[in-house]
Amino acid sequence: MAAFSRNLIVLAAFAAICPEITAAEAPSIAAEDGSRAAVNTAPRVEVSGTRSRKATAGSRMELAVQEIPQAISVIDESTLRDIAPRVLDEVADYVAGVDREAVQGNPYGISFYIRGFNTAGNATTINGFRDYGFNTPQNAVNIERIEFLKGPASVLYGGGGALSGLVNIVTKQPLTTAQHRIEAAAGSFGYRNLTLDSTGPVDQAARVRYRLTAAVEQDGNFVDNTSQRSRFLSPVFSFDVGTATTLDVELIAQDVDRPGREPYFMRFPDFLRIPVTTQLGDPAHPDGDGGSLTRYSGRAELRHRFASGLQLRQAVYANKVHSDDSTIQPTSYNASTGVLSRRVRAVDEYQRERYSQTELSGEGRTGPIRHKWLVGLELGRQETGYAFTVAPFSPVNIFNPQPGERQGPLTVPFPASDSKAKTEALYVQDLMTLGGGFKAMVGARWDRLESTSGDRGTSPKPQTDTELSPRLGLIYETSPRDAFYLSWNRSFRPNLGLDAGGAAFKPQHGRQMELGWKGEPVDRLQTTVAVFEYQRENVLTTDPSNPERRITVGRQRSRGLELEAAGQLLPGWRVIASYGYLDASITRDNVLPVGDQLTGAPRHTVGLFNRVDLGVRGLSATLGLSHASARPSGIPNDPAGPLTAADVELPAYTKVDAGLVYEYGAFEGRLIGRNLTNERIYDGYISTFQPRAPRSWELRLAWRH
Repeated sequence: MAAFSRNLIVLAAFAAICPEITAAEAPSIAAEDGSRAAVNTAPRVEVSGTRSRKATAGSRMELAVQEIPQAISVIDESTLRDIAPRVLDEVADYVAGVDREAVQGNPYGISFYIRGFNTAGNATTINGFRDYGFNTPQNAVNIERIEFLKGPASVLYGGGGALSGLVNIVTKQPLTTAQHRIEAAAGSFGYRNLTLDSTGPVDQAARVRYRLTAAVEQDGNFVDNTSQRSRFLSPVFSFDVGTATTLDVELIAQDVDRPGREPYFMRFPDFLRIPVTTQLGDPAHPDGDGGSLTRYSGRAELRHRFASGLQLRQAVYANKVHSDDSTIQPTSYNASTGVLSRRVRAVDEYQRERYSQTELSGEGRTGPIRHKWLVGLELGRQETGYAFTVAPFSPVNIFNPQPGERQGPLTVPFPASDSKAKTEALYVQDLMTLGGGFKAMVGARWDRLESTSGDRGTSPKPQTDTELSPRLGLIYETSPRDAFYLSWNRSFRPNLGLDAGGAAFKPQHGRQMELGWKGEPVDRLQTTVAVFEYQRENVLTTDPSNPERRITVGRQRSRGLELEAAGQLLPGWRVIASYGYLDASITRDNVLPVGDQLTGAPRHTVGLFNRVDLGVRGLSATLGLSHASARPSGIPNDPAGPLTAADVELPAYTKVDAGLVYEYGAFEGRLIGRNLTNERIYDGYISTFQPRAPRSWELRLAWRH
């Protein structure tokens, strides 16, 4: 309560000097999609074709995509249903500038490479709150849309995440009209899934509304002798507290029985020759039977509209994740014999986040200039920790893996570690309509981050980072549907921990210049063209002299071109098309060769997803194509034995998916085929990589009312 009161006082002071707002100028509060009562001020989205025409990730406000001077891709609920991803990060196949990053052993986590830089799950937010996606499981059943903001996001989201972009998950909210959907699915590798999505009013006046999503999933992992299970439940309630006040309360609970974090493939050519289904661990052994992960989170959000048109949003979010697993992982490989050395590794890990956001927004004028402005305060705490035990395990020949045995007692290789971070931030943003088709977006966020990281039971000295993250953008609208833009962003992220000498790491810094165009050359076909140069420095990588430590390297840069089109190409034909060209390389370093391409950064990517009505009532076909050129499996200071990234490339691939959709009344059926050509596809993570699933099939049957 004290934090909220302090936030409210500061915001009230800021509001006093903001552009004057009159009730006549206040935006309409009527909900377009029936999802809220008339007092709703939360961001909702107008959908056209396969993409949302509005997004919130780039501005924390509901703005048209062409009003945001930065490339944004939005995958909405209907597109998610058509793609039907078995794991959420599959949607990256159709987003320019975004590639999948291996999430070792957590089939429900999400992580990406954005414009050539890995996020390690740090780029994920849920409803605008930081949410570590590497550990935090996600389920598609409660997702309204996924927003990909490409480029620095510190101006609004601070230094707690990745510098190269942001992936915001927006969850489904209660509707004023009753809707219900239940779906059952079955497919290859023993996959079974059952989901529920039910919403509607609780009372006759619809002043109280609910939404309940739930899912039960089992198996579906293509690796030999591997199984998994997930249970998910999320109730949401919306209350009209008064004529201008709405309260949302959302809870999420999920538990996962998973096969453990590993086994992964090591960076040797031999691993590209074994079947992608090869099990290099020993899940039948008590030391390698995987483990469990549980997640509990809650969000409460209060929104109030004042008579003057000002809008107040106060939201709090808490997330708690705990995982405990035991698995058998590779440690080294002998290329002359094909023998892989292994060890048992048991890890107990926790993650906790608590955030408060207080925002005031409105519209107004100063002379001839119109303003859409936002000011916010964020307070947050994040805690993570882990403890390891290890033991030698019998080696295995990767071409003929057999069960093994532990060869020694479990020991503690190094002390358990805990990290804490405290956030205090103020952010401001103003979208100004200047006249003559010109608009300008200016914003800045001031962060004070206090963090500690060290051995459990010790009292390490706090590390404090204070940074200002600005953004400048200029927009020129040639028509209501077309706009050119130019933007400059700067961001930062603390490097937690200490180097080998005991000194705190310098923070990472990034800055980006971007030029682009957004428009609709064909009615209902939204198109984006963007060229950019992004540069970051003080990036952490593995220390070549000590794999348990990390170092900050020099400077890395990515340049690229992104083309995207999404919507209705012709009546009955909806499409997502994307192309990305990326040159992501090392530009300055005292260890790494200048010019080396970065891990997981293909120079060329192509994505194409189609849904076409076949002329028979209710029958449609889907076809998805995705391609990525070859890319390095690691950078040279993460060597696997004597090899470097130049010796082992992740091969180029072209993936083909297809399906049939039949809709008749309340019934909906889908037959889905994935990777129909049985392509070998690998995703990297630091200096290891993991295969994707071979050819698979899936049948989904749904009833809706």
